[in-house]
Amino acid sequence: MGIRHFTAVVALLFATPALTVDAKCEYRHPGHPSWDFFAACSYDEEVAQGRVTTSVRVANGSRFTTVAEDVAGGGTRYSVNGLAATRLERGESRCYRTDAEAELVCIHPVDTEAPAAPAAPPAAVPAAAAPAGFGGGRSGFCLLSQDGPGGPGLVEYGACVKRENCLVDADGGTSCLTEFDWKSGRVTEMARTDDWHTLDGGEASAQANGCFVDAAVGLQFCYSPKAMTAARYPVLAADPQ
Repeated sequence: MGIRHFTAVVALLFATPALTVDAKCEYRHPGHPSWDFFAACSYDEEVAQGRVTTSVRVANGSRFTTVAEDVAGGGTRYSVNGLAATRLERGESRCYRTDAEAELVCIHPVDTEAPAAPAAPPAAVPAAAAPAGFGGGRSGFCLLSQDGPGGPGLVEYGACVKRENCLVDADGGTSCLTEFDWKSGRVTEMARTDDWHTLDGGEASAQANGCFVDAAVGLQFCYSPKAMTAARYPVLAADPQ
């Protein structure tokens, strides 16, 4: 038996193939309640050599991974998105609280109803930024420009994290609140339904390339999962205001 074939056989013996399971996911951050969500999700689970890796995809765009790993001498070590965590006893739900920021992360059975209120977090938790891709976040790049006497001028461009929470009403309509946290510390907020958009509280219209314009004040905001270029976003070639 060749080494390559032997390795493949060992992998089959010691790894359990992933199976997609529907669930409900909950996230609570004691320092940033606007990031909280309770939403439909699905996950795949892989078991290999004393390590259980659960990869979760949430309907609001959030993704996170939990790992339960056997520790030499007994016990289990837990982490969420690479952050050390403590497993909480919540019946059939799998819940974790990150050790550093006390973020609550739960994977609930699919028929679980939304809680009336989040569990009270420990006191004196520092309000620090959550990692990209956690708490409904998606890493990307944001651009902000403003019309001026000489035409559109660049206000700021840089890395940011998009966090969005959406609700579907009884008639099937969708409303969403979106927050863009810039690496620089700037925060841009948007709201939308099927009929309208707002940009930092002002009425806005959707444009091409993931951009939105508040024509009343000449403000344009764009978001892209990938780095932007001047060829696609000409304002990047303009002098900053």
